[in-house]
Amino acid sequence: MAFTPFTFDYGSVTADSLKSFLVHCARENVSDIHIQGGRPLVVSQYGRLVHATDFRLEPQTLNRMIEELFTPEIPGLLRAGNIIDRGLQLNGDINHRYGLNRGERLRFRVNFVQATIGDADMANALTLRVIPTVIPELSALNIEPELQEAMLPHSGLGLVCGETGSGKSTLLASVYQHCSRTQPHRKIVTMEDPIEFILDFPDAILAAEQQQLGRDIESFEQGLTGALRRAPGLIGVGETRNTATLSAALANAQTGHLCLSTMHTHSVGEAIPRALRMFPPEQREAAAHDLLGMLRFVVVQRLLRTTDGKRQAVREFMVFDDDVRSTLSGMDFSLWGSWVDNQNTASRGRIADKAWALHQSGCITREELLTVMSSKTFMERQAQAA
Repeated sequence: MAFTPFTFDYGSVTADSLKSFLVHCARENVSDIHIQGGRPLVVSQYGRLVHATDFRLEPQTLNRMIEELFTPEIPGLLRAGNIIDRGLQLNGDINHRYGLNRGERLRFRVNFVQATIGDADMANALTLRVIPTVIPELSALNIEPELQEAMLPHSGLGLVCGETGSGKSTLLASVYQHCSRTQPHRKIVTMEDPIEFILDFPDAILAAEQQQLGRDIESFEQGLTGALRRAPGLIGVGETRNTATLSAALANAQTGHLCLSTMHTHSVGEAIPRALRMFPPEQREAAAHDLLGMLRFVVVQRLLRTTDGKRQAVREFMVFDDDVRSTLSGMDFSLWGSWVDNQNTASRGRIADKAWALHQSGCITREELLTVMSSKTFMERQAQAA
């Protein structure tokens, strides 16, 4: 599915025309927009980079756009060596400004950096992530039934894992939406950095409360501590990335609350040692048993480019039920991660196994398969299938 070119008036870029371009990108199913000083605009559509303009955006024009669309101090902050994250929201009106209808809105997560780009030193660059306006139904994501049934327990900790851009936020938003519809008496509170999907569910008895890091709360730990005083039924944390956040999430789970969060890992088993490495060595054994007692599920997701020009999610997961907890509690915690991955390997439940099935059905290419499977394993599978 090719990207439809956008025509800027006379090849020039203004704040308004750039906003219209951003709306156009969202309509074209673009996931990311890359804007670099002195370079053409580039978009990522279904995981593929595409030139969106023939002309180069002059650095001074980009700096002016940054000042007009955001705040004048951003270029100075970049020159001081800061990496900046912001949110951008575009709102439609009766005049269909930027191509948006009245009441329609689009949101973007924006990252600003200063870098050497080509032969230009200290050039500014923006990466805008398009945040979809419609949260997909959980049933439309082809979630494995066993996993879906485990994603909204009464209490505990659930982790959605994967690399950047693997659809973690989309999956979590779908879970929140499903919770609002099927368990309407649970109050949903989230802490995010920044807020991505707006959890505005029309039929909800009580609206979700979303807090943004740096604006509404100083830290995820502070948000988690404060959440306990708000009678939550489901607590969402944008990312578990340090000891304080994980400790607070476990404490919330231990008090009878459900806490869902994300983590950057490539396998289910990898999530356990990664979490425990957040603690000092002398605390890891105690933390391991706290984690085992509260962990309800871990799912790892990847988005693979398909032969029809789109992308498809593949997952591996483990539901931590009583049987799994009993088995793990009988072995040294340093072995838990490898045991979990071995179980998924034995049941052909790894991401590589799901990708192999897609390759066999012609949905993904050999090259795409090899992004999640070693060449040796690929050759072994080919020999077995012959």
